[in-house]
Amino acid sequence: MGLELAAAIVGLTLVGLWVDHRFGTGPKGVIIGAILGVVGGSYNFIRQALALTKQGGTGGKGDEADQGDDTTQPR
Repeated sequence: MGLELAAAIVGLTLVGLWVDHRFGTGPKGVIIGAILGVVGGSYNFIRQALALTKQGGTGGKGDEADQGDDTTQPR
């Protein structure tokens, strides 16, 4: 998930840099590209995090360790 966020920011910033060089717009393209990358990447990150939460977690070792533990249940 974090890699997609970074890729969106870097990718759109590079597109903005290309626009600046191509059309001579100064730093406006880089700034707009970076902002779009942060917004789009954050949206994607939050969407995927919410989907994982609805699935019940990440499925890591912490989930498996709690299955056989009877000390957390009331007696």
